[in-house]
Amino acid sequence: MSEEKAGTEVPDSLLPTHSSKTQNAIKAPRAVKRITFDRTEASPGETLYVHVPKLNENEVLVPGSLGLRFDIDLNGGHANNYLVQNVSRALVSKMVVKFSGTILQDTDGYDLFKIYEDLFLSQEQRDDMILEGVQSIDLCRIRSNAGDKKTSGIDTENKLNENFRTKYYIWLDHEILTDHGVFYPHALYNDLVFEITLAGANQVVKGSDPSKLKYKLTNIQLEYEMIHSMQLAREANSEYYSGKEFLYDHVHLEKTIPFAKGSDARLNIKVNAQRRSLKAILLLFTEPYNPGARDSEKYVFPDLKKVKVTINGSPSMLYNEGIVTTDLWREARRP
Repeated sequence: MSEEKAGTEVPDSLLPTHSSKTQNAIKAPRAVKRITFDRTEASPGETLYVHVPKLNENEVLVPGSLGLRFDIDLNGGHANNYLVQNVSRALVSKMVVKFSGTILQDTDGYDLFKIYEDLFLSQEQRDDMILEGVQSIDLCRIRSNAGDKKTSGIDTENKLNENFRTKYYIWLDHEILTDHGVFYPHALYNDLVFEITLAGANQVVKGSDPSKLKYKLTNIQLEYEMIHSMQLAREANSEYYSGKEFLYDHVHLEKTIPFAKGSDARLNIKVNAQRRSLKAILLLFTEPYNPGARDSEKYVFPDLKKVKVTINGSPSMLYNEGIVTTDLWREARRP
């Protein structure tokens, strides 16, 4: 008589190689560095030249962490002056980004484009942008120390003011630093340089007296977050050595065209981009404003009836009868 023994299946949880968790990250020393900038103060119209720090061997830059940290001083202006919304964007009238002499970006009207872009962030994201100057009017007046600021019913604003006061940031969030993993400057022979031209006071400061609109950046620091990791540095260096592509949008302000509502029924725009490819043409409509009365986040959306696109002399290239109102959203939302 033979005896058969039934085999038993061992569940995965009993295997020595089993793990209930998956490691999706690495552990490495990190640090936030704040370095006194080569200029501690700056005034409207001046240009700041920011060289991305080289760092040391095996030190990499965390995406989206590079920026300028500073205080905004409104002394010398009217006592009731205060800052416009999203002031960190409004401060930059022109942004130039260069690498090894090659211009990656050269954008006049940088503030117009970036403020408009930030309007599409979620409310949760915007609520987290106090250091950028996205805040309530009451909080803005308090942080600006305006003479007519509220003094009661503002417990929340006062608590926020205790934390942030006059401190703001300009983040250097070009896609080469935000969309391609860590940046390893030590492995590169050339510098990545940002040239930031500060806007005039009439674009940044709100007030009733146009002759008393003043601001100054003080206590300027360069801030970034770095990670010391041989693994990340080696992987980044290998990518650079084998030839890494950096994809980014080159945003260019083509022209500014005066357009009178109610009288100009047709608007003709000629674009000569001088580029091998063109992603999109963005038309931004804004209303003129008096100095000290800028609503930085106000854009006008005209009642467009039809848009005709002519490319290389061929009319109606996108829609043979022109883009009508029912087509506008479908075209605008294309990736």
